[in-house]
Amino acid sequence: MENRINKIMTLKDGKKYIVLNQAIYKETNYFFVVRITENENDVTDEFRIIEEVLKDGKRYIRNVVDKKMIELLSKYLKPAV
Repeated sequence: MENRINKIMTLKDGKKYIVLNQAIYKETNYFFVVRITENENDVTDEFRIIEEVLKDGKRYIRNVVDKKMIELLSKYLKPAV
């Protein structure tokens, strides 16, 4: 797995997120991200956990919406202070 911590991801909708932490769980990559402003100078208050999905050899990103999975991942993805 490529280290993406502190790297910017631009999603399909054009919104940009910086990766605060990442983990692998059951062979799936998960990322704890915070949205950043368009000019990349500031962060917003929008945090989310996203997962990387491989389909037909391509990588896709989608939001984790399952509450139990979010609770589990939150323990591992909480950035160290």
